[in-house]
Amino acid sequence: MGAAKTPVLWTTGAPGTGKSTTAWGLYTRLTQAGGSVAYVDIDQLGLIGPPPGGGDAAHAIKAANLLRVLEVLRGTAQLVVSGVVDPAKPYIEDPGFDLTLIRLTCDRDELRRRFLGRGSPAAALPDLFAVADVYDRAGFGEAMDTTGQRPEQTVEALFHRCAVADGTVQSPEPGQPQPGPVTVVTGPTAVGKSTAAFSALRDLWERDAPVAYVDLAQLGFANPGPDPALEAALLSAVWRGYRDAGAKQLIVVAREFRPEHRRVFDAVTVVHLDADDTTLTERVRRRAEGESALLAGDELRGAPPGVRDRVAARAIAEAARMRRSGGDRVVLDTSGQEPAETAAALLAVVAQ
Repeated sequence: MGAAKTPVLWTTGAPGTGKSTTAWGLYTRLTQAGGSVAYVDIDQLGLIGPPPGGGDAAHAIKAANLLRVLEVLRGTAQLVVSGVVDPAKPYIEDPGFDLTLIRLTCDRDELRRRFLGRGSPAAALPDLFAVADVYDRAGFGEAMDTTGQRPEQTVEALFHRCAVADGTVQSPEPGQPQPGPVTVVTGPTAVGKSTAAFSALRDLWERDAPVAYVDLAQLGFANPGPDPALEAALLSAVWRGYRDAGAKQLIVVAREFRPEHRRVFDAVTVVHLDADDTTLTERVRRRAEGESALLAGDELRGAPPGVRDRVAARAIAEAARMRRSGGDRVVLDTSGQEPAETAAALLAVVAQ
């Protein structure tokens, strides 16, 4: 008998239908149930620029990197993926995966409410409805109407279609260190790593620099975990894919850059963002109030004051420990800075 296929439940659909919310809810639910599970947001696998001019090129980059990532995660009892696929052709064709493709839908009134409720502009509604119409006409995957459903109801309906079991991931060795230049941005919780790094990335794209971006936290959603060796294997796989797509430079965001991560590259420049206690506390508050981009696993968006206080105390302790650790790195003190100032200082280092 052949080896069992690795199950993949992939939620897709038009913006606002709840694909990311549902997939993250599934990952959380499966983790709470003690299952071996990993979550992949396909949108995190196409951050290379200047952004490809055609949709087909962008889809192809994401699809190729997704297959690389899923190969690393093979052996997990359940894989959960969210993101947009080409309506004409879902991209998983590997016979080693058992794909369930769920296309989330809702009526147009509810889609409007959800889209505007997450802060998207009303001017984009005609384009949104056009995309939803294309998806509906294509009819790919299994349609699931979520009109009138709370996110937790959608998660519960799909949870019963997932495997809750043990699994073993045999992470491949990263192999030979890969070339750069590679800049790694580190720092304590809420210091502003992702905001500054993504701003620097957009500036480089505007200069037509072929640069790719990886937020290591967004690659590390696996239970049991965290596993630095698994993160390193995923980082190696994605960077290899970006290099195949033409990237010449990489920016990585990581709270801490561990020895396992460092071995992926032949040379790196580590830029460490620091801030004083008052600044970190203020940035935690601003994160909680929705100032930064919403990413999977965000513990601060909408958090009550008690949670904010605990996260701020942890961030302050992390910053103190990281100052003591030293090492070969460029340290940028961002105390009292606005995001644009920090981004400019980081860009000056990255663009050297």
